[in-house]
Amino acid sequence: MTLSFREQPVIVAVSGEPVRRPYTHRSGGDTMRFFNAGALVVLGLVACSGGDEDTSTETRGPTYDIPADLDAIADSESPSKRSEIRSAGHISTNSILIFGGNDGPIVNQIPSAAYRKDTWIFEPGLGWTKIEGDSPSKRARYAIASDEENNRALLFGGRFREDGGSGDYTLYNDLWAFDFLTREWTLLDDGSGDAPAPRYYSQGMWDSSTQTFYIWGGNLNTNALVFEVTDELWAWSDGTWTQLTPTGNAPSDRSFLGSLHDTARNELVIFGGQIGNLSDLAYNDTYALNIDSLEWRRLHNGKRSAAPTTRMHAQITYDPLEDRYLLFGGHTDFGDMNDLWAFDPEAGEWEEIYIADVLVGERFGCAGNPSEVPADYVEMDLSAPERRHNAMYTLMYNSLWVFGGMHAECSDHLDDTWRYDLTDNTWHELIEATSGESCLRADDACDCLCI
Repeated sequence: MTLSFREQPVIVAVSGEPVRRPYTHRSGGDTMRFFNAGALVVLGLVACSGGDEDTSTETRGPTYDIPADLDAIADSESPSKRSEIRSAGHISTNSILIFGGNDGPIVNQIPSAAYRKDTWIFEPGLGWTKIEGDSPSKRARYAIASDEENNRALLFGGRFREDGGSGDYTLYNDLWAFDFLTREWTLLDDGSGDAPAPRYYSQGMWDSSTQTFYIWGGNLNTNALVFEVTDELWAWSDGTWTQLTPTGNAPSDRSFLGSLHDTARNELVIFGGQIGNLSDLAYNDTYALNIDSLEWRRLHNGKRSAAPTTRMHAQITYDPLEDRYLLFGGHTDFGDMNDLWAFDPEAGEWEEIYIADVLVGERFGCAGNPSEVPADYVEMDLSAPERRHNAMYTLMYNSLWVFGGMHAECSDHLDDTWRYDLTDNTWHELIEATSGESCLRADDACDCLCI
C-alpha cells in the first residue's frame, strides 16, 4: 500500500478552544507542520492510503504542554545585559536557548570585550533558567540553528578577546550541540581537521531532510577593524565537513546581516548587512539560497517597493503559519530601530506591520557632548521595546520573543524580555530593562536621549 500524508495534528487533550499554530520542519523530504491546540498536543502526521479509505494512523514526534499564560514570569534570576547573541527555539521542550554574548562597555557605539560563556533557557509562561555545567568557551557572534527532531541546537564558531583587552581576536571553528532534554553541551567537531576556517558572523541552518548543518559566510580576519568577508558555504553531515559551490544570482560580499531558514522551501534567506568597512551604506536587499538545488536568487532589491530601510544586525525569522518572514529592528545608518516588517515570499513584497519609534530630529550634539543624542531625536512609541540590534529573537506559540541586544544611541546593552503577539499585534513587556533604555522609556525626564 502506498501512503501519502496530510497535515493533521493529533490532539490528546484540549482545554478551551483549539488555536491552530503550526511549526514546520522538513523530515525525510516531507514538510511536517507542528500545531499547538490549547493544551497537550502530539506532533505528528496522519498516514492515509493513496485512494482507498484507510483509518490507520501513524503518530510521530513528541508531545508538549502549551503554557496557560504566555506572559507569566517566575520571580527568578534572568540573564544580565548583553548583545551579539543568537537564539534557538525548541517547541517540544518549551525552550529558547541563548549562549554567551558580549556585555563590554560601548565606546563610540562599538562594544569593548567582555565575553561570556553562560547558558540560559527561556521557557514561555515560566521564565529564565541558568544552565550549569560544561559549555563552549567564552564567545559571541556565533552561528546557531535548531534541530527540533533530534532535540538539540547546533552552535558554530564565533569570536573572543580577553576582558578589556586590545589587539587581535581569537576566532573559532568548533561545532557544539546543546541537548534540550538533558540540557548539556557536547563537542561535535573541534575544527582541527578538514573544516571551515575560524570565523564569526556566519549564518547557520539545519536541514532535517538530509540531517545536515549548513553555515554560510562570515568574517575571517582577527583584526576588529579589518573585514575579510567570505561567501563560502559548508555542510556538516555524519561528522564530516564538505565545502559546496552554489550558483545563481548570489548576494554581494557582506557581513552583519540577518538570516532565517524558510522550512517550507528549504532555503537560507538573508537580509541586509554591510560590506564590512563601516563607512559604506548598509543594504536592504533580500536573497535566498535553495539548499536542495544550491542556487541563489534575489527576492527583493530593497528599492522597487516598500521595504525596511538599509540596516545591519536585523533580527529576522520565518513564520510558517502565514508563510512570511518577520523582521524586527536592527541598526540603520541613522540609528537603531524597533519596527516590525513582514515579507511575503510568494508575492515578493514587504509590509510594515508595526511602526514603533520614528527618527525625526538631528542626531548629534546634546549637553555639549557631540556623541550624545538629543531627546527630540525620536518620536517614541512607549508601548514598544527599546530600539536595538543583535538580540535574542525567536518565534514560538505565534509570538515573537525578544531579549537583550545593543542600543547604540545609549551606548549600552539591554537586559529586558518582551513578547510580540502576532494574533493581535501587541507588545507585552515581561521583564523591564535595567540598562540601555532611553530616558523616556525609563520614566526619567532628561534633555538628552539617554542621560
